[in-house]
Amino acid sequence: MSLRLAFAIVASIGLAACDDDASQRMETEPGDIGFVVDSSSDPADSRGVTPSAAAPIDAGADARPPVEGALRAALDARVRGAAAELDSAQFSWFSGATVHVIRSVSVDRAGRAIVDLVDLRAVIPNASSSAGSEALIRELNATVFAVEGVHAVEYRMAGSCELLGEWLQYGECLSFDRAEVPAVEATR
Repeated sequence: MSLRLAFAIVASIGLAACDDDASQRMETEPGDIGFVVDSSSDPADSRGVTPSAAAPIDAGADARPPVEGALRAALDARVRGAAAELDSAQFSWFSGATVHVIRSVSVDRAGRAIVDLVDLRAVIPNASSSAGSEALIRELNATVFAVEGVHAVEYRMAGSCELLGEWLQYGECLSFDRAEVPAVEATR
C-alpha cells in the first residue's frame, strides 16, 4: 500500500469519526466557507461561541471592502495619467510610464488607508526635489481624499514609510489626516 493511500484512509476515518452528527452540518452554496457550531452544546460553554454566531462567509464574493476598491480604482486612474490628460493645465508626475507604481492599497474599518508604491526613485527621480515632492504628495492626497470613507492615509515606498519620507526630503513617514489636508475643489 502506498503512503498516499494510507494517509487518505486514515484521514477519511478521522473525518468520519469527527462527523458523527449530521445535524451539525451547515447548508452552504458552492464557494461558501463556513464553520459548524454544535447546536446541542450549552451556549455559555467555555468556547465562548454560541450557535447564533455561526454564519457562512461567501468566499466567491470580492473580499475588498467598497472603500478600498474605490480608492484603488481612483489611484489606478491617477497613476495612468488620466487626470493629467483631462486637465492639461495641471502638472502631474503620472503618465502611461507610471501605470505600475501602485504596489498595494488597504483601508481599515476606521477609514485609515495605506498606499504602498513601488520604488519611485528610478521611475520619477525629479519628484524628490522640494517642489516636486510637494506636488507629488498634493496630487496623491487629492486623489485619496476624494474617495468617500477615507479619513487618513499613510504612504509607503517598497513597503517602507521611512524610505519614502527620506526620498521626498520629509525625513519621516508621510501620514495625513483628511481634516489637516486643504480641500481640493475638483479631482478627476
